[in-house]
Amino acid sequence: MTGRSPVRRAIRILPPEIAARIAAGEVIERPASVVKELVENALDAGASRIRIDIRRGGLHEIRVSDDGCGIPAEELPLAVQRHATSKLPDDDLERIATLGFRGEALPSIATVAELTIASATGDRPAGRQLVLYAGQLLSDEPVAHPPGTTVTVRRLFENVPARLAAARNERAETAEIVRVVHRLAIAAPHVRFTLIIDGRTALATSGTGDLRAVVLEVYGTTLADSLPSIEPCEIAGARLSGLVTAPDVTRSSRNHLHVIVNGRWTQPRTLLALVEAAYRPYLPRGRHPILVVVIETAPELVDVNVHPAKLEVRLRAEREIGQAIGDRLSQILARTPRSLTLEPDVSRLDPLRASVAEAGNPYDDRTEDEIVTPAFPPLRLIGQVANRLILLEAPDSLLLVDQHRAHERVLAERLLEHARVPRHHPVPLPEPVLIDVRPAQRERFQRWLDHLAALGFQCEPFGPRSFVLRTVPALPGLTGDADRPEPLAEREQLAPALLALVDELEQQDSDDWHERCLVQLACRTAVRRGRPLTRPAMRVLIQALGETRAPTVCPHGSPIVLRVNHRLLANQFGW
Repeated sequence: MTGRSPVRRAIRILPPEIAARIAAGEVIERPASVVKELVENALDAGASRIRIDIRRGGLHEIRVSDDGCGIPAEELPLAVQRHATSKLPDDDLERIATLGFRGEALPSIATVAELTIASATGDRPAGRQLVLYAGQLLSDEPVAHPPGTTVTVRRLFENVPARLAAARNERAETAEIVRVVHRLAIAAPHVRFTLIIDGRTALATSGTGDLRAVVLEVYGTTLADSLPSIEPCEIAGARLSGLVTAPDVTRSSRNHLHVIVNGRWTQPRTLLALVEAAYRPYLPRGRHPILVVVIETAPELVDVNVHPAKLEVRLRAEREIGQAIGDRLSQILARTPRSLTLEPDVSRLDPLRASVAEAGNPYDDRTEDEIVTPAFPPLRLIGQVANRLILLEAPDSLLLVDQHRAHERVLAERLLEHARVPRHHPVPLPEPVLIDVRPAQRERFQRWLDHLAALGFQCEPFGPRSFVLRTVPALPGLTGDADRPEPLAEREQLAPALLALVDELEQQDSDDWHERCLVQLACRTAVRRGRPLTRPAMRVLIQALGETRAPTVCPHGSPIVLRVNHRLLANQFGW
């Protein structure tokens, strides 16, 4: 066996230039890191306008100019020295009130690039300019400069070939810079940001201080009607507010979750985990909202010194705050119907018209009472479309309701409620349902009879290879008369649904198996698409849906309700 022999080497202090390059690597990972550090310095200087110019993905040139307070000429050399800062006047790391505080950004950039910094204050007729490369001062001279600071970074990583080789292509680096500037602009809506990429304006914010306005400037005005507010509240010494997109506006990544803590864009892990757990039931799998959460709290309640790039902070009451935000998100997403925004496909109008005519549910009874529920405005029932959708009229829109998903939501919530706190006696079936089992299933099904009975499904053996189901939970079936609906919509699905439920109960070992099994049971027994419904059944279904906790999304996160507002109709018809 061969191997390398250990070599005893003496411990020594690294040369300053080597230590500086290592430290620079911790702060400056890529061009976007430079942009972030320079813009944060501008924000700390009280800037109201910040302009960022980028060339060739930032590897060729980055220039950040601001109208902040500027740096006095005699202090400018200190700004490019390590561990020199104006942001810790009392050396108190427990009360950080600025975005940058370590005094590392400018000297770290100057170690791996050519850095030119020019700055002036309002009380001096002229400013001062320094030029550094690879950590060495190349020039120092007075310069005419308006109040504020301009930092230009060229030839980034030219003297660090490994870092330059690791840099991605210009398009990827540009995309990352845009992402960083978007985050900074959202965190500082009171500042006017301008981002110029290769001579083209990529972003221009108004700096009005309105959070909604800057979000629309970043993401586009098409979000204007799909951006509910998170009502402000105070939790654990923190004031919370924000915005979240409606369920029909989602993204495939978590990059659009913005948490702003005392003006700093950050990603608190525990808080984000609680937030995602809150919105997950109301959105399709793999989709995420555009979310902005603004948290204002005392500096001593936040530890900002837990991440090298300051991307993560630790809130003292992070779990409590995250739970409060999650609760508010759940309320918004669960009760916000999705809006129809696409232009209609004219080629499909004729088949749709035929299916409406065949549905046999014309709206001809204008004496019907409105359907009044906690979740929806007063609704008038129009009828059924294609034996799949229920069409309703709201004061300012039309609502299309998927009958299967609506019934699934109602059944799932009732089943879960009955499992937690049985409030109603099981309902006897008009005719018992026979459940035939294979010999291998009989013993397994027998073991779960008590658990099924606790859910309201009372079964008993019936011969050597069968069981008979006599009762079900008190669930609205919504397929019969309004006064006497059948206990469940799809009675023929009861037997296979219960067999599948028992099979899943035997196999599941995760914490949420119980809830997932009941959701599957609700899905299997809910009224199917393509089934005609009577008007009383439709009314009972909508009434029950409007009393659920999450009437706009099914238990799998798919939409139940689609909203067609009157403005869209007016635009399409040219009214």
